[in-house]
Amino acid sequence: MWDFVRSPDGRFFISVCGENEKPLTALLYEYDPKTGGLRLLFDVADVWIVHPRQMPPSKIHTSIDFLPDGRLIMATHNTAPAPGHKQWMFEQHYEDFWEGYPGSILMIVDPDTNDVQVRGIPVPRESIYGGLLGNDPRYYYFLGYMRGHFYRLDLETNEVKDYGKVSEFSSCRLVKDDRGRLYGSSYTGGLWRYDPERDEIDDLKASFASPHGTKHRRQFIFALRSPQGTLFMVDNLDGEMIELHPETLEITRHGPIHLRDHVPVNPYGIGGLAADDNFVLYYGLKTYDDYCPIRLVRWDILNGGEPENLGIVSPQGKDSQYICEMIFDDDGWLHMVDVCGEFSPYVLAVDVKKLQPPGPEAPPAPLKPYNEPDWNGVGGAAYMHIRAKTTRTLPLHRHMDWKDTAVRYVRAANGFVCAVAGQDRTYWIVSDYAEERPRTLSVVYEPSGPVSCADVGDGTIAVLAADGAVLLVDPASGADGIRTAIPAGSGLARLHVSLGGSGLLASDGNGSVYVCDTARGLLRKLPDIRLESAEAELVKLDDGRVLLSARDDELLVYDMAAMRSAKLTVHAPSIRGRAFKATVTGGAVLQDGTVVAGTSDGMLFALTPDLVKATAYGRLHSTGMLRSFVKRGDDDVLGVYGGEDDAGHLFHFSRDGGFVDLGRPRVVKDNIELRDAETEWASIHYISRLAYDREADCLCVASGERYGCIVRYTGVSVPY
Repeated sequence: MWDFVRSPDGRFFISVCGENEKPLTALLYEYDPKTGGLRLLFDVADVWIVHPRQMPPSKIHTSIDFLPDGRLIMATHNTAPAPGHKQWMFEQHYEDFWEGYPGSILMIVDPDTNDVQVRGIPVPRESIYGGLLGNDPRYYYFLGYMRGHFYRLDLETNEVKDYGKVSEFSSCRLVKDDRGRLYGSSYTGGLWRYDPERDEIDDLKASFASPHGTKHRRQFIFALRSPQGTLFMVDNLDGEMIELHPETLEITRHGPIHLRDHVPVNPYGIGGLAADDNFVLYYGLKTYDDYCPIRLVRWDILNGGEPENLGIVSPQGKDSQYICEMIFDDDGWLHMVDVCGEFSPYVLAVDVKKLQPPGPEAPPAPLKPYNEPDWNGVGGAAYMHIRAKTTRTLPLHRHMDWKDTAVRYVRAANGFVCAVAGQDRTYWIVSDYAEERPRTLSVVYEPSGPVSCADVGDGTIAVLAADGAVLLVDPASGADGIRTAIPAGSGLARLHVSLGGSGLLASDGNGSVYVCDTARGLLRKLPDIRLESAEAELVKLDDGRVLLSARDDELLVYDMAAMRSAKLTVHAPSIRGRAFKATVTGGAVLQDGTVVAGTSDGMLFALTPDLVKATAYGRLHSTGMLRSFVKRGDDDVLGVYGGEDDAGHLFHFSRDGGFVDLGRPRVVKDNIELRDAETEWASIHYISRLAYDREADCLCVASGERYGCIVRYTGVSVPY
């Protein structure tokens, strides 16, 4: 059970869910707090078509809210496998049309008639993990599990607005203050606020602080509004109780939730949070030092009290391993929902007025240790992360405004990673291969942010700003060595490849191609060449020739000296009926002249040095382009699978090893290989750029999303 709520008119509703191993659909009940009775409102399987091969809508998770007319609004979530799977593996099947997750559905339910109005899937293939109705009941706000985005659904027009990434990964809780502003956090505990009047998200630049330095599940999980209008908020693991003052954004830190006379050795968790009429807090405390069921804790926080142990939650020996929610009824009884244990799920109601902390004379609880199954024990073959000798995250969102953290360019050399990022301004960022904060973070162009970058033959970096200016940055001097090569208003849309020296190829929004002379500040439009789509790229063969796509699957070579295109006899590989998606979107040239390239449809192919024979290697997934090719050695390349809407992967190609999926740039603590890695969490959905330092064997993977980061790998393993 992962949602337990009380309506404004005092009715209780509870969801029963399937997860981990069982391909079940969610159920919704009305719960009678006086009798413990349950009345089934509906089973999602009865209101939504669930294909027997797909992951089911297995949960309603922290998303139930109440419309002004008393109806309930909610969304489904998924942490259960498709019937044919042994285990829930959402990433492994993310883009599989048959065995993946189609996406969460939004529902409006009349609790008096049990009528369910299904509003459809707001975000395809995304699982909704927490939702809240705004003060303006036209708008329902929710969070995305897979991508960590924040969304708003207009219930009158059905328009969905995506506000972008607000968390490295999932974060399930939203709360409102008295003025209707919404608060949430990232997976690593960074707090943010959405203001409906301004329709903007603000990074509060405040985070929960763990006494253990825990780097896992630090996201905001429970909140209560106090009588003074402040918000009491707590995070998931190694929980810290903070009080946020909405008008001043001042934070009062009240300390950790653990018992003061028992400081746990290992990280501890919180389960449920409620306050009585005097705003005395009650919550579940879960420790992991030895076998220990969750205990109930009381904290008279407004009167300067400290957390008190009220005993282990173990009615009739039915030990509770975790409590997801707790709510008071009108008679002062606390109703707690147990999940994830040997006897789960159950609801336990207690009269807290009769509870006292157990003294020395209290008999020991008759515990029978229960070892929870290893729900994640699907084996190494199910892991999605990139394997490497070392993995380090550079969390830019901790040091910059979120809107500026989408990285447009990255370079790795001489032990340092350099990056260009920004939205309204252009930033220059420098770090080494291990630090978790930038050494250099400076604005190099104030008028606008970067939209495209490319290396220039003389070692400088060309940056195309949104206003059309082309800037040159010297990595050796960084912010002090910047100059404007082309003034604003050029009309350019993208930078492509260097021609050697100070020459650079660029294109405008219509696909016209230009030579950009960065030394003299000149642009020259080239005849007989045009990019067929916004995804099309130029592959540099040498300083005088580039390879590009013509119409459909046709290939051209453009001769710079002759200023003429010549059509090749070979074609780019395509899926039958989809030749219009055979546009070349990236490539590289091996030492012997072999051209390795990828298409918009995700097909990888190679051309012989004489460009007369093609060999196709197929696709990684059913959708997504291949791009951002970088050479790893003389005869092998690394690249990116996926565009802005895909879950990006890295791939490797060599003639000996073929076309190999290296995995996703996702640094997680659930995997045993990464659990003890002393680095921050990272989950890059849209990969913007790659950079590789051959001497140090260091690969840098940059995020193109807000709330961005760069992950640095040394010694990436290629599994073949």
